[in-house]
Amino acid sequence: MLEGEVTYTKLRIAVIGAGVAGTCLTIGLCHNPLLDVRLFEAHPRISVRGAGLAFHGNAIKSMDLISPLIKKTYFRKSHFMTNEEDLELATQIIVGSGQHAGTLIAELGRAKGRRTIHRAHFIQGLLEDIIPKDRVHFGKRMVGIDTMDGAGATPPKVIATFADGTTGEFDLLFGCEGVNSITRQFILGPDHPAADAVNHDGWRCFNNLVPMEEAKNVLPAESIEKVRMFCTPLGYVNGLPVDLGRTYSVSCYQRDSKGSNCDISGFDANQWKSFCPEVTSLISLVEKAPKENWKILDHDHAPAYYAGPVAVIGDAAHATGPHAGNGAAQAIEDAAILTGVFAHVKSSYQVGAALKAFDQVRRPRSQKVVEITRHFGRLYSLDEDERDIESMKKQMKEGGMYTNGVDMDAQVQVAVSMFKSIVSVRGTGEELTE
Repeated sequence: MLEGEVTYTKLRIAVIGAGVAGTCLTIGLCHNPLLDVRLFEAHPRISVRGAGLAFHGNAIKSMDLISPLIKKTYFRKSHFMTNEEDLELATQIIVGSGQHAGTLIAELGRAKGRRTIHRAHFIQGLLEDIIPKDRVHFGKRMVGIDTMDGAGATPPKVIATFADGTTGEFDLLFGCEGVNSITRQFILGPDHPAADAVNHDGWRCFNNLVPMEEAKNVLPAESIEKVRMFCTPLGYVNGLPVDLGRTYSVSCYQRDSKGSNCDISGFDANQWKSFCPEVTSLISLVEKAPKENWKILDHDHAPAYYAGPVAVIGDAAHATGPHAGNGAAQAIEDAAILTGVFAHVKSSYQVGAALKAFDQVRRPRSQKVVEITRHFGRLYSLDEDERDIESMKKQMKEGGMYTNGVDMDAQVQVAVSMFKSIVSVRGTGEELTE
């Protein structure tokens, strides 16, 4: 080393899972030049499966706090629901059966220039446009986590073991591998009651993707131009354009416990055909070939989102059902908070303070969203004689204001202030050098 040359020491960070949470977090952490961030994805590529997304306002605000490039990619890859950029649109929740059929009970996620996108296309865009290719490692399924105490007062390291037999040593590991996260089990312990995903209300989703022209043949224009959800005693059904408007994604969310002939391995369209005409039309599209059939899983509340140098975010931390349309938004909120806090991290000794600030700010809010989402699902699937329309409107308005009306700038500021306060008490330790 030449005299006077600076030794460059970086914090090695593993992000496990290239979903919405993992990709957004990787982008945010890469702003800090002292962080060497690596993204590991179990599959060899990002495949197109599952339903589409229509991000709510809180998600769009959070994108900008991570990187304006995320919203730019979202706009490039998404379908614009209206020709007017400044027109505010929202997901409409409509009664789909009984004497109140056609009644609008809520509008969720109001935002200007509402767009729809397939989850996979959003992730593919982030990988193509923003994340350097040398930071991403496909075909790396993590199968084990261990921690290794550092020498002396040195912070512990994390050892990740992958299915191909390789291992990696990191200063910090974020589990973003979804609802069945082994990182979550490592943090909580395999026997903890909140370690595994649950399906308390028996929800199941059937999804199909059809050409847009086929959808237009059976649906009114309003259902093509807006995101509309129809509630019935069995559950609810909705559809939205994806693939830049070339494809229509239609999903039926069914409570297996409420049907008269619900076969958990199949889809009985006849049970849905006594509801309003638009429900029948949407079901006819699902009925053609329900390509996706999966249980809707979420999490009971974890007492912490981190343990030592290991943390979880997104669905690994607080998986939630689709009933409030805010699962992916919560993952982006996680990434926004961590981006703000880790911009100030200068030492491996400060990782614990950063994770504590993240946990204290994000855990109460994200877990409240899980509760709101479960409640929304129960409201959607009320029997016709159980419905109190005015009460439903009130409850959904309050829940929607909580999910969508958050001040994300203030949330980041609170987390950063908390981090700095913890560091000032604990001391900063040895600083990293760029």
